[in-house]
Amino acid sequence: MGLSLTPVMKAWGQTPIPKLNLQQALPSLSNFAANQVATGEVTLDGYDLFAIAAPALTQQSEKTNTSPIRERIKGIEDTLKRIANSNLDPSKVQVTTEIDGNSNLPVIYVNDQYLMTVTTLDAQLQVQQPERWAEQLTPIIKQALIRAHQERQPDFLMQQAAIGTGIVLVMLVLSAVIIHWQKRLKQRRERIEREILAEPTIGAQPASEAADTTTAIATIQQQRTKQQHRDLKGLQTRFLHLTQFVIWIGGMIFLLGLFPYTRWLQPLVLATPLRILGIILGVYILMRLSDVLIERFLSALSRGNFLYTEASQRLELRVATFSRVFKSGAAVIWVVIGLLASLSVVGVNLLPLLAGAGIIGLAISFAAQSLVKDMINGFLILFEDQYAVGDVIIVGNVSGFVENMNLRITQLRDSEGQLITVPNSSISVVQNLSKDWSRVDLAIDLAYGTNPDHALNVIRHLSEEMYNDPEWNSKMPEPPEVLGIDELNHTGILIRVWIKTLPLQQWAVAREFRRRLTLRLAEADLTVGVPQQSIWFRSSLDLEERFDSDRPATKHQRAINNAATNLSRDGRQDKE
Repeated sequence: MGLSLTPVMKAWGQTPIPKLNLQQALPSLSNFAANQVATGEVTLDGYDLFAIAAPALTQQSEKTNTSPIRERIKGIEDTLKRIANSNLDPSKVQVTTEIDGNSNLPVIYVNDQYLMTVTTLDAQLQVQQPERWAEQLTPIIKQALIRAHQERQPDFLMQQAAIGTGIVLVMLVLSAVIIHWQKRLKQRRERIEREILAEPTIGAQPASEAADTTTAIATIQQQRTKQQHRDLKGLQTRFLHLTQFVIWIGGMIFLLGLFPYTRWLQPLVLATPLRILGIILGVYILMRLSDVLIERFLSALSRGNFLYTEASQRLELRVATFSRVFKSGAAVIWVVIGLLASLSVVGVNLLPLLAGAGIIGLAISFAAQSLVKDMINGFLILFEDQYAVGDVIIVGNVSGFVENMNLRITQLRDSEGQLITVPNSSISVVQNLSKDWSRVDLAIDLAYGTNPDHALNVIRHLSEEMYNDPEWNSKMPEPPEVLGIDELNHTGILIRVWIKTLPLQQWAVAREFRRRLTLRLAEADLTVGVPQQSIWFRSSLDLEERFDSDRPATKHQRAINNAATNLSRDGRQDKE
């Protein structure tokens, strides 16, 4: 990158001439305004010699596509090349100046051959008098011609060819070594990716099927460590690609500069597109490097021994969230810096742009108020630790496992595997089902004929038995609490049990407790309560009359019904 951004070399044996600002250097330009003057560099064999000036294009010259400054530069450079390619004797090179009688301007000759006229604009460009500037140009031109003659000698060309051959061999050896390293890094990265794919993905499981918290945290740490190694190998691979690119580009630029016939191609290779490409590659590498550094820093923080177990587990979940936010923020910063650097390379003045950035930002904030609200609310959610990646939350009418989160959105994975995206600005009330600890709220309905004391003893014994089971004890920090009879209704009696569990373990513990409870109720001959309803009638005759009224009666049936009715009436009269 440094080689690709290196400016073109100056002339051999020459003190660089500063390029002055026309607004400061040209207070009076002989009937020309500063914006009507064009400047350019005279070069020989790819080296800058000196700057000259000429009137800028007029409307008539623009139509003919002619430029006075380009025509003048071409004439001077062609003369210098013709002299350098001739049988020039370095000891007899004479560069002299004479005052032209018609224009009163100094004229430079090389071995009595006309080279150029030092104009008033040329001298004013250097804030000097024409005669003095012409005297300063004579040694510069003489040294440039001597250097050009020496570089065209066979001995020098053979020496440069040997140097070029050595550079090509070094480039080939370095490329072979880099390719070998790239293959090894690729194999290691593929092996790590296979190991990551072979492990369970915690974030992809439904909320009701989340794994044990300790196991989940350990799995997340292992996956993050492997992802760090994978990202590091990927960063090294990309750095090797960039190194190989720089080696070949830098070597090509150096090879072009070895010979006077190819040195003029250096500015083309170091043109603006190549510099912008170098900036893009640099931004990409810096983004990957920042990702690796963020992961390393946050991982070191989450693995500190100064936190107790529950805090460390919670911090691990927060680290996964902050990691993604920091990575996206760093990527935005690097992209903005790369964009500003590219504009600077193109030639855009950044000071007015930066001054107007505040006004543009204010206008964008008014035009995208919802986006600003999303980011502010997302920052508050992270700062207050309302939830993090790995929690199970309920937001409005949706719920699920927090799979991804940044300053703008929160993505949930529900029990059906659907990915739900919620803007942070729409989150006002959050129910976090997995922060610090969880609870199973179990309601058990038993029939009316159940002995309450016997039922409570059975449930308490079952709770103690499950709490003492080593497989489930690690998921329950406290023994289950049998609250007692919580309600009486038409179904029967309702007994409520609370079971405190580790985060994300309430569903697994509840399933196992219900399974054991079903078997234990069957052994204790306890029945589950069912809804009951009683219907009362005044007499059996009313029931029979209602039954008979619902269907057509035959003649024999009607006779029996009438007789029964008469007997009933006679019985009531006798009783009276």
